[in-house]
Amino acid sequence: MGNAWGMWKKNIPENGRKMVKEYGNVFGTFLGTSPTLHVNDTEIIKSVFIKDFDHFVNRRKAAFPEIKVLRYLLFGLENQKWKDIRSTVTPTFTTGKIKRYSIQMKECTDRLCTNFKSIIASKGKLNLKEEMSVVTMAIIAKCAFGMNLDNLGKEDDPFMKNAKKIFGAPQNKKPAIMLRFLMPSFIIGQLAPYFFDISIWNFFIDIMENMLERRSKTTEKFHDFPESTAEAITNQTKNENGKTVPAWNKEEVLEIIAAQATLFLVAGYDTTSNTLTAAMFELARHPELQQKLYDQIMSKVDQHGGVCHELLEDVPYLDHIMHEVLRMHPPVTFLERQCNKPVTYNGIHISKGMVVNVSTYALHYSEEYYTDPETFNPDRWNSENKASLNPYAYMPFGLGPRNCIAMRFAQEEVKLVLCSLVKEFRFFPVEETPAKFTVEDGFNNVSVPNESVIGIAARA
Repeated sequence: MGNAWGMWKKNIPENGRKMVKEYGNVFGTFLGTSPTLHVNDTEIIKSVFIKDFDHFVNRRKAAFPEIKVLRYLLFGLENQKWKDIRSTVTPTFTTGKIKRYSIQMKECTDRLCTNFKSIIASKGKLNLKEEMSVVTMAIIAKCAFGMNLDNLGKEDDPFMKNAKKIFGAPQNKKPAIMLRFLMPSFIIGQLAPYFFDISIWNFFIDIMENMLERRSKTTEKFHDFPESTAEAITNQTKNENGKTVPAWNKEEVLEIIAAQATLFLVAGYDTTSNTLTAAMFELARHPELQQKLYDQIMSKVDQHGGVCHELLEDVPYLDHIMHEVLRMHPPVTFLERQCNKPVTYNGIHISKGMVVNVSTYALHYSEEYYTDPETFNPDRWNSENKASLNPYAYMPFGLGPRNCIAMRFAQEEVKLVLCSLVKEFRFFPVEETPAKFTVEDGFNNVSVPNESVIGIAARA
């Protein structure tokens, strides 16, 4: 078992901080018989994730089943196959595309604001985790699947029901979760269907394939992710026997599009909804910062005609708050890269096959890199202070060529939702509001917030 026993009972963010405090910025563990080098040293982080990326192209091998669509999920791909699809999908997140997505995000956020008005009239308080999950899922459904969720995807919505089955992850709190890391890779591949309910995944795959089939028969423009991805993929070519031909055939194109839309769901739902939950919690707990943000938003609203992409760019304090939330509450608890070519740093030898692990919480709370790291302080990210921060000590989206491909989409979403809500409502602690934001125990790579209830009132 190596050091793996009991990991399903631990709080991964707290455990990461504890280990660094006890053993220092570089130490090793074993996950089964596989050695893992844990790093909290920014020079090594810079080398692994950026400078020597060719030595660390891949993540730890995922246990996804080798079946249609799932086999093309970007975060599980390796080597040249990953490079080919990454370079193809990257243009779908240009500034122009983000502006298009922002309009669709705003439609979902406006519906959330309407929903919040009824909550004010009935209860005057809201469950953050539940409400932020709902708006995040509505945005994913709209932008990645071309769907409008009825009633913002509440409990009786099949889209929401199936999504919650994927992300409930009760197995992360049971010893069986460790089998994915302790078994040889060929056995992991055989056991993958037991860790992933294929019928749930097929629900989303079928939605995407049906939507792509309908769109193939129309010339209507939708300006969403599937359309942008289709344009990018069909424009890719390769040289074959001296001739320029499409990089992928029609069936492959449809499968790759469906895979990346599914990836939107896998990688974007929990991470973004949890970030929004943490952000709203911190604003409720810091009314003076919430008021400062509100004042800055209102000073720009008339100029831009309401909340929009251009307004978000014109309120720097919104960006500072988002950065500080992502520092204190990074959605991904650890990041990993697997060595494919041996390399040595300051006498530390990393052999082929060894995994390098970075605890984002240990890094983001390090007193070596952040002054008073326990304090929520958005001003540390203003232009005057940001220059003194170590850029390799901040990894909410990873670093280097294999960072989160949808980073700009996620940032737009977080800022748009925060801006829209703070403009319309005031948030504050109530009796049920915990003193501190916490996440669940369990072997979770994505942090899972504990329930948080806050008060809400309409602004005058």
